[in-house]
Amino acid sequence: MKVVITRPLEEGKKFAKLLEEVGAFEPVLLPTLEIVYRDVPVDIEEYQWIVFTSPRGVRGLFRNLDKKGLKEIKDKKIGAIGKETAKEFKRIFERDVDIVPDKYTAEDLLKALKEVIADEKVLIPTTPATRDVLSKHLRGDVVYVYYSKEPEDLRYRIKKLKNELLEEEDKAVFTFTSGLTVRNFFKNLDKEFLEILKDHYIVSIGPITNSVVESYGFKGYIPKEYTVRGMIEVIKSLR
Repeated sequence: MKVVITRPLEEGKKFAKLLEEVGAFEPVLLPTLEIVYRDVPVDIEEYQWIVFTSPRGVRGLFRNLDKKGLKEIKDKKIGAIGKETAKEFKRIFERDVDIVPDKYTAEDLLKALKEVIADEKVLIPTTPATRDVLSKHLRGDVVYVYYSKEPEDLRYRIKKLKNELLEEEDKAVFTFTSGLTVRNFFKNLDKEFLEILKDHYIVSIGPITNSVVESYGFKGYIPKEYTVRGMIEVIKSLR
């Protein structure tokens, strides 16, 4: 069974490796995003909290901290949207985060943070494409440490995949891990591919991503745990 992975390439390769460990799947890397990290001035001294909505935000902040910032972050309170983001923070900064919500959405992270944050200032290292759920309701600042762009060859790769699916009878699984991966994929589909897609499976990492899928007239399966490993459990059930 083909499993189409629309994540950025490096993250997509990790997804593919996990699938290969399960066996009986053919990962197809179809990155709909390219990640570009930005060099921006970041002074974390005035913030009591730093909140991350993706592992990329963690990596992006790390790339922009000087020696003083790397020392100061040890004393900051840290929020992470999910366990993968928390794991990446621990890998890079060698300490645990303070808050991870039970469900990995911005709304649940906001709820958890509002229970412990009073008038403390918050820094959110993220991308311009992120939803503004946190920035609208927390006292703090957003810094764009990375941005996403559409790969130049995406339309060609989608056309190639369409032709492959036309020659096969087996169902494929299309996976999406963010609203932007959904939008960049669907905006490059022609009418024929949209019809083809109706005969295949879609797996979304969570309800927010799936709401974007639904806006195009499709509905995806959602894992109980909003992680790539949770998605793999759903994919296994579709065999």
